[in-house]
Amino acid sequence: MKHLPFFNQIPSLSNSLKAFQKHFFSVPFLVALNTLTVLILGGLSVYAKLNNQGDGVERLFSDPFNFWFPYEGILTGVSEVLACIPVAICAFTFGVLRQKNPRSRSAIFLFFSALLLGVFYVDDRFRMTLIISEFGISKKLIYLCYGSAVSLYGLKFWQYIKTTPYLPLVAAFLLFAISRFEDILNLPSQGVHAMLEDGTKLLALVNLALYFWHVCHQEVWRHLQQREER
Repeated sequence: MKHLPFFNQIPSLSNSLKAFQKHFFSVPFLVALNTLTVLILGGLSVYAKLNNQGDGVERLFSDPFNFWFPYEGILTGVSEVLACIPVAICAFTFGVLRQKNPRSRSAIFLFFSALLLGVFYVDDRFRMTLIISEFGISKKLIYLCYGSAVSLYGLKFWQYIKTTPYLPLVAAFLLFAISRFEDILNLPSQGVHAMLEDGTKLLALVNLALYFWHVCHQEVWRHLQQREER
């Protein structure tokens, strides 16, 4: 009889798994692109491990361009393109929605999403954290500030986020946290360091771009439908 409470929780666990599955399959291409990205990164990791080519994996995430190694920095370039997508579409969709109701819940959410992601993009593109750390400010303090900003963002907009297929958004911020944690640890193995810092960031950006593409598409479509009804 003592074990009954545990078994009573099984239906709740089953419902949670169903909700998880619903969120995961509700965003177009989410499963396909996540699977493809994981397979590519996993294949590169296995290749580097078997052939002792950790420096080669490191080159994929280095700053382009090297004439002797044309593939150098190719995944860094992909990450930078992906990082631009959510910022651009959030800003664009906010511009569309504000014409009708600039104080709507979705418009405010997309405005602050564009602002937060824009700060992250500028920091990453122009190496702001590295520059600031040269003045004696710890990276841990900088990442703590970013983490606090993300937490406030999540608390402020959680009611709206719950109405969207939010799994990719949550996964993206968790992957970003892993990436920043690895940057602090700075493991000696080049291949492992590249995959844990830059590989997880690439996967996070894939999820972030897909999530905001889906949300912005839905909001613009809803806006157009409401205009037609009027």
